Amino acid sequence: MLLLRLRTDLGADVTVEVPSPDKLLEVQAYYGARGWTSGEVPSGGYQFPYDNEVDFNWALIGARKFTNSEGEEMIMHRGHAYRRRELEAVDSRKLKLPAAIKYSRGAKNTDPPHVREKADAEFEYVSLAMFRGGKRQERYAKKSAPNAQIQPNAAD
Repeated sequence: MLLLRLRTDLGADVTVEVPSPDKLLEVQAYYGARGWTSGEVPSGGYQFPYDNEVDFNWALIGARKFTNSEGEEMIMHRGHAYRRRELEAVDSRKLKLPAAIKYSRGAKNTDPPHVREKADAEFEYVSLAMFRGGKRQERYAKKSAPNAQIQPNAAD
């Protein structure tokens, strides 16, 4: 049996029992669709294969897609809005990187230093997710809602 620690959209800490390892992503998506998250976003954001971006299941990380007033598709995660940015491939003597899609936002004074990334000039940003290279993984694709009724086991 696995235990998954989650934080609800209202800040309560909850521990959920996961019946088996093969159900972990299903449980994460179930609660993530409600805005519940587990853990912290890693420095540089989550890393996923490029081909997963088109139908990525944002509920896996407790996020959701929305359209802003200018008609841009954005991602909402823990009260922050992240913008989609397309990064061109880099091919130089020092660095070779394939094209990427990154979801990021401008850094705020309250963001810890380890999550801030430098951009041009003095601008800093925070990344939520990067889709680059790698082989597509169906486990990250958006599926229909799970049929199982999954209930929290106990609060921490």
